[in-house]
Amino acid sequence: MRLRLALLLAAPLLAPLVCPGAAQAQDRPRLEPARDVAVTYRLVGQGSQGQVGMSWRASARQARLDNPDGSFLVADLAAGSGFMAHDQAREVMVLPAPPTDAGVPGLVPPGARFVRDGADKVAGQDCQAWRVETSDGGRGRACITADGVVLRSVGGAGAGQPEQGLEATAVSYAAQDAARFTRPAGYREIPAPAPGAPPR
Repeated sequence: MRLRLALLLAAPLLAPLVCPGAAQAQDRPRLEPARDVAVTYRLVGQGSQGQVGMSWRASARQARLDNPDGSFLVADLAAGSGFMAHDQAREVMVLPAPPTDAGVPGLVPPGARFVRDGADKVAGQDCQAWRVETSDGGRGRACITADGVVLRSVGGAGAGQPEQGLEATAVSYAAQDAARFTRPAGYREIPAPAPGAPPR
C-alpha cells in the first residue's frame, strides 16, 4: 500500500525524458549528465512541498530519484530495467523498463520541443534556459547545464494552467556509490499497476 501511494508521488518521474526520434534536426540540450552528480530539488507549484533528490551514475547510466515520503526509484538505462522501493515498508515494485536511449527519466516530458531562451543560473550553476513545448500542447521552462544536468523543469498542461515542477537547490558532482542503485534484497515484491491504471 505504501509503495502504491508513493507511485502517485513519483508519477512525474516515471516518463522517459526523451522520445526516440524526437531529436532529429532540432536544436536541443544534452539531456543525460556527462558525469556523476547528485541534485536536490524543491517542488514548485501550487500546494507543492518537500524535496526530491536525483543521483546519477554516468558510467552505468543509472538514475536514482528519492521521493519526499522516503521511497526511491532507480532507472537503469543501460540494462533497460527499473524498480521502486521503500526501506521502512521493506517493499519493492518492479517497473516497466525505461528506454535504453533516453536520458534521466522524469525531468522533461516525453516528446518535448526546445527553443533557446537566454542564459540563467540555478543553485549556483550556469545553465541554458529553454522554452519547452510538449506533444500534448503543454508549455514550460527548463534550465539545463552544458554537461546535461537539468536544474529547472516547470510547466503546465496548457494556457492558464498552474505550473508545477522541480528546481535545483543544491548540486554536487561527487562520485556516486553503486550500492544506492542496487535493488534491495529480502524486500516483499508487490505488482506494479497495469498500464493506464491508477495506483490503488
